[in-house]
Amino acid sequence: MIYGYPITGKIEEAFHRLGGVQHFGNATTPESVAVNNGRFQHFRNNASIYWHPNVDRGTAHAVEGRIRDKWSDLGWERSVVGYPITDETTTPDGIGRFNHFHNGSIYWSPKTDAHQIGGAIRDKWAAQGWETGSLGYPHTDEVAAPDKIGRFNRFDNGFIYWSPATGAHIVPTDIFEIWAANGWEAGKLGYPTTDSYKTNGSVKQEFQKGAIQIFPPTGQVLQRFDNAAYSSYQQIYPLFTVDQVSGIHPAGAHREVSQHMGKYFPLPGCPDVLTVGTTCAMPTAGGQTGPVAVTRIADTGFTLTTQAGHPEGEGRILNIRFDTVTAPTSAEPTVIFSDDTQRSKYIGSDKTWIRVIVEAFGTTSTSRVAGPFISDHVGRQIFGNFATTLRARLPEATTIYASVTPQR
Repeated sequence: MIYGYPITGKIEEAFHRLGGVQHFGNATTPESVAVNNGRFQHFRNNASIYWHPNVDRGTAHAVEGRIRDKWSDLGWERSVVGYPITDETTTPDGIGRFNHFHNGSIYWSPKTDAHQIGGAIRDKWAAQGWETGSLGYPHTDEVAAPDKIGRFNRFDNGFIYWSPATGAHIVPTDIFEIWAANGWEAGKLGYPTTDSYKTNGSVKQEFQKGAIQIFPPTGQVLQRFDNAAYSSYQQIYPLFTVDQVSGIHPAGAHREVSQHMGKYFPLPGCPDVLTVGTTCAMPTAGGQTGPVAVTRIADTGFTLTTQAGHPEGEGRILNIRFDTVTAPTSAEPTVIFSDDTQRSKYIGSDKTWIRVIVEAFGTTSTSRVAGPFISDHVGRQIFGNFATTLRARLPEATTIYASVTPQR
């Protein structure tokens, strides 16, 4: 058959199967030899038909439009994707088009244009539902990472990164933004080693050297400190400046502590991860302990409340929260320093400081002993040690936390 040039054999079969001259227009080249003795023919309507006897059982396939343009840019059958193994096909969502090739795919949509995807990254994308999954369509071809070790594709709603050591993992957009701010794969975290997952009311993703964790705003506020009530006190402990320990903010410090109580503030009978309703024992004076419960968790702190049978009485409140202050003065008498050196660094500083704040207050009932819910003196002993632990261990934390709007 002749439409511009003779069309025969396997190419003629595909030509008629897909709509003939009305679909393709006339042939603009004769049937020609392709790489490794394959065959191809180009057509007027920005289409080509290619086949190879050892690819897809020798079936010829059409590559058209913007997908053909992309394939041409990549190097036709000489490219990384090789020969087509499907015709151009409408995607299951009815929006885009694709061709699968011997070593990858090219996907097109009106919003994203045509992009190549292959290997382990394509396998990962396929496993999450291709374009109908959470990621949507690819926005880039597969690209080498700046370190020249890994590779990635960007999608509508995130990325897939691959390296030989870690495999392919999805990085959602919100986690990617935090990862990018910390240097991507060349920064302090390295490549992702897991997909993101839900834990403790948050979304978390593990990396080679740490993790990223995002907690949504709680919508909760801690009860306002009542400094008028009998036996109430507030203690503020400066920890370090934000330029001394990068990446730590009040919400992150709170979440790091409240998920690793054994590391930062061990309480008898208390689980490592605090949730509302968690019951712990709190040491008081004289070696006694009393039951306390977590009654509120906000964005930058949590509340412990004494329970029935506590030696200091029931219903006493203890807020433990974190804040920042810039250019602090000596105006706050409740600031407690570890030594004179810290005092001199803090007062009149032009830096921003991370601080832990402890507030004890609430209804006072008859109590047998004075402990941290009533006694400022006992509180200084317990929370002074707590602050010392925070100064030493918070800078060693390997999880990076998303900021949230500060709430009490």
